Amino acid sequence: MRFNCPASALIEALQTVTRALPGRTTNQILECIMIETDMNEVILTCSDERITIVTRMEASVSEPGRGVVPGKLFSEIVRRLSDGEVDVSMNDRFVFTIRGGGNRTNISGQDADLYPALPAVSGEKEISLPQDMLKDMIQKTEFAIAAEDMREVLTGCLLEIAGGDVTMVALDGFRLALRRAKCGDVLEKLSAIIPGRAVGDIGKLLSDDPEAFATLSFGGGKLHIKLDRTEIFVILVEGEYVQYRQILPPRFATRAVVDLEPFRRGIDRAALIAREGNNNLLILKIADGEMAIEAHSQIGDAYEKLEIQQEGANLNIAFNVKYLTDVVRFIEAEQIEINLNNAISPCIITPVGDPDYVHLVLPVRTGATN
Repeated sequence: MRFNCPASALIEALQTVTRALPGRTTNQILECIMIETDMNEVILTCSDERITIVTRMEASVSEPGRGVVPGKLFSEIVRRLSDGEVDVSMNDRFVFTIRGGGNRTNISGQDADLYPALPAVSGEKEISLPQDMLKDMIQKTEFAIAAEDMREVLTGCLLEIAGGDVTMVALDGFRLALRRAKCGDVLEKLSAIIPGRAVGDIGKLLSDDPEAFATLSFGGGKLHIKLDRTEIFVILVEGEYVQYRQILPPRFATRAVVDLEPFRRGIDRAALIAREGNNNLLILKIADGEMAIEAHSQIGDAYEKLEIQQEGANLNIAFNVKYLTDVVRFIEAEQIEINLNNAISPCIITPVGDPDYVHLVLPVRTGATN
């Protein structure tokens, strides 16, 4: 095997594919990158068995072949090359030689036949979605995926497609984030739970170009995503997702509309005090067209007051500071509406005029809200 290409192009391809390199694994071959050459193309593959990423790049190929090379070491060597061309070759003993800018490095590789085969997606259902839409849905929900949970389904993100609606949902038992978008030309009906780590990697590989599309194929408990030069294979999470619609309250006793930017700044300032305490609490006090944001800790206290549009009863309610901070960080709107029933029932926060982006946050029981 031998190919030549700009170092910058190889670095970019490696940045894409090495997202699937595992942090820890008992299978040492997965710590490697599989490199294949075909015509004027180099194909790079990485996998942690849950997610596999394959990307292609143009190159001048003088000798076809395939081999496996230690992933982190190869990437670090290429990244440290000077600008210009890089020449990569592999001999019949699977020794890779990297040349560039007068430098030469040899590293031992392995036979590509030892590397796992790509997952097969059988009985496929195939849909195409705008990449920018899918990227937005991921960015607005992935933070609510549970990092760990006895219920494995909560460590993934639910993707539902039905009736021309595409919905992505994540929840961790304390809060929920839901993003819905219209895609009327998608007639398929399906539901899949994408593992959390894969969700983040997919989001980083999607384009902001409104003209770019991603082709998603589902089948046999797997997901296959085709982008321009990159393919992603994902092992889906098995099981039935939480019936999230049953969690969303149908009506509310109190509704408050507040300008987002002043609310965001108030939350950020009060959070400095809340995080110094043992309970990490922010208290919202809604009364007579005003909202107070309070935080108390051993080191001090904070108080913010905002004017709001209020409908319904006065109410005091407490939240974990992290969950409110996440809400104001990901919503993009001039105003938000905060919908409540009482101090112990779920709170629903949405951008005003956009019911397709929903945050549910569970309050914290505390005597301060009574």
